[in-house]
Amino acid sequence: MSLLSVSSILPPPRRLGTFSSCFQLLTHSSSPSIISVAHFRAQRNYIPHSTHIPDSHLKLQRLLTENKSGFKNLDNALSLFRKMLKMQPLPCHFHFCQLLTTLVKMKQYQVAFSLFREMCTLSIPVSIITFNIAINCCCHSNRVDYAFSLLATTFKRGFVPNVVTYNTLIRGLLSQHKFAEARLFFANLIKFRQVQPNVVTFTTMIDGLCKTGHTDMALSLFRFMEKSDCEPNTVTYNAIVNSLCKRGLVDDALNLHSRMMDEGIFPDVWTYSPIIQVLCSLKRWEEVGLLLDQMIHDMKISPDVHTFTILVDAYSKSGKLDDAKHLIQIMNERGENPDIVTYTSLMQGYCSQGQMDEALAMLNTIRSKKIMPTCYTYSILMNAYCRELKLDIAMDLYRNMASDGLSPTVVTHTILLHGLCQLGKSMEALTFFYKIQGLGHKPDMVTYETLLGGLCKNHYVDKALSLFRTIECNGLIPESNTYNIIIRGCLWSKKYDGACELVDKMVYSGFSIDAATTSVLRHLLLSKAHDPTLVAIYQKCLIALRNVLLKHAVVHVSTINSHTFFFQVSQPCRESLGRRRITSVTVEEAMPAKHKVTPVDINSEAKARDADQEIGVLDAKRFDGDAEDHQL
Repeated sequence: MSLLSVSSILPPPRRLGTFSSCFQLLTHSSSPSIISVAHFRAQRNYIPHSTHIPDSHLKLQRLLTENKSGFKNLDNALSLFRKMLKMQPLPCHFHFCQLLTTLVKMKQYQVAFSLFREMCTLSIPVSIITFNIAINCCCHSNRVDYAFSLLATTFKRGFVPNVVTYNTLIRGLLSQHKFAEARLFFANLIKFRQVQPNVVTFTTMIDGLCKTGHTDMALSLFRFMEKSDCEPNTVTYNAIVNSLCKRGLVDDALNLHSRMMDEGIFPDVWTYSPIIQVLCSLKRWEEVGLLLDQMIHDMKISPDVHTFTILVDAYSKSGKLDDAKHLIQIMNERGENPDIVTYTSLMQGYCSQGQMDEALAMLNTIRSKKIMPTCYTYSILMNAYCRELKLDIAMDLYRNMASDGLSPTVVTHTILLHGLCQLGKSMEALTFFYKIQGLGHKPDMVTYETLLGGLCKNHYVDKALSLFRTIECNGLIPESNTYNIIIRGCLWSKKYDGACELVDKMVYSGFSIDAATTSVLRHLLLSKAHDPTLVAIYQKCLIALRNVLLKHAVVHVSTINSHTFFFQVSQPCRESLGRRRITSVTVEEAMPAKHKVTPVDINSEAKARDADQEIGVLDAKRFDGDAEDHQL
């Protein structure tokens, strides 16, 4: 059932669909009065309620109470709605609200909205509560525009929106990532004093600001909240604590936690968990122990599965596998059943330590606990076995995924392709690649780069070039790393003309050479200094890199010769170069950090220095007199 338009509810000449137009009604219209109930009376079956409650209504109340968490199926709810319409007299609007609320709990938002629309069409009495339910349904259906249209309708029908109405609209805007609109809407509520925001209003806005990375704005709103005599609750504090922890500001989070305790607001498990997580990542184990002791013994808060999983993951990553395993035993003793994330964290710890037998035993434990493994679980194991060059076991795991009802992901296939290439089985990897494509699996750029690198490394450059040409045909666009991989392959195989052509295409696409490709070119120039094609490639690469520097980091570039430039750089590039005084730098040194790649295929640092001198890199000492003019 599709979400129906509210056009039949709204007056055609003055339909309002935005929150700004709603505020025009708020600020320019007279105070609304509740419309007469007679306006909603059905012509055929409305009878004013008396003090006597009919038996049919009592049965209806019992039925709605028994199913307040949801009906077994949707047909039962719809059938009950039809029976309610035929009752004499009609049930009160509270019973209709109960039914709509039950549908919302069943997440049947579109159905609930359609029933609301039918109620309005049949002139069944409604209230602001009914409108709030309908607005909530629109927000959950990602139609916040309909929700604001309903807000305008409440004004036209004479109802006064309450704080629940506005809280629902703010949540709807935030759920659709309309953060700027939500902030403006909230600001207008405060400015025009249309409603007194409650703790839910403030907490909703603070949580939305935190989730968008505006923690400072959230703290400012938090202080404004306190000045407005609206006391924050645990959920409010948790939103800010969680945001501070995500930014790594654990000391600020700890201070806020202490302040929370001083204010007499008791933390819960969701307050402690993010702080414990970031302390574990910083290996501040002593503070983790103190916080856990306070949580369990002083506050009488039992860690949940999420908290235990954080600890298991932290111990596993630190190599403390016995402690991690002991934590899982404690979880079982306390009745907190470990989930797939908990077991996968320990499995990853075993894999990182090379304890593959224990990791595989963990998979069997997961199955014995009737817990369904995920693709991520299998990917961790397969990657570890590929790293150990035990590809046969990795392929067995790949085939076993189907027995668990799992479909391999692009990550799974990329891991296997990398394993095949590591063993020098590049042609088998290519065959496997075409096989999974034929089964409907779409590779991403990482998959292509993995296979291209393996083909080039194992001297199948022609196959790599053929595969490279198919990338755009599959709806993908080669990236900087893709070009550099295939260019290096051409250089290693002495296909200089092909490399020159690819460099032209790379420069046209706005990419530049990376440090690894530069290293290969240096060696080739050292051994074949008079090859004009190599010189042309190198000069094209330098020009392309010069353009990248001008675009991303460099304020000014002046050319010394075809291989060396003087730079005035911005702060990010300055930090990548360090604090040393330099009067001239090579393009590789001035390259922004995000473009740097660890050089490969350099036999020794001495040869690299010789290559620099061979291609004419200038000595900074020659410019002592101009040092002040050219220093970075």
